[in-house]
Amino acid sequence: MDGDILMFIALLAVMFLLVVFIIIRDKNVLSRLSILEKVIEDLNQENHKLNKVVKKQNLDIDGGIQKIVEDEVQNRVVPLKQSLQEVKKITEEFREQHNVGDYEKKVIDLYKEGSSESTIAQLLGLSVSQVELILSLNDTQ
Repeated sequence: MDGDILMFIALLAVMFLLVVFIIIRDKNVLSRLSILEKVIEDLNQENHKLNKVVKKQNLDIDGGIQKIVEDEVQNRVVPLKQSLQEVKKITEEFREQHNVGDYEKKVIDLYKEGSSESTIAQLLGLSVSQVELILSLNDTQ
């Protein structure tokens, strides 16, 4: 019987040591988890701040690109459009002053008959470049 009591006390001692070990281990794990929780929270805050900065920079970049495009349009496209309008106006004035419609028909007819551009220019009193222009505008070359 003394041996049974001694075994029982030894078993209780082992169980007590196991409980103490588990409690110590549990406290250690909980402290590590709280540290990790703090680090994760800090990282989330930093991520949030960085997202704000990135969104602001994207807006700044988009606004900058928009401004560059608008400036380029103003600097290049608008003057080009104005030049084209001037060319159109000059062309219309030229047609009105020189009865270009008559010349166009004569130039096209002569070209279709096989006359060369220089011959057509001599016959109608035009320059070769004028004949070439009339032909190119009417897609007969």
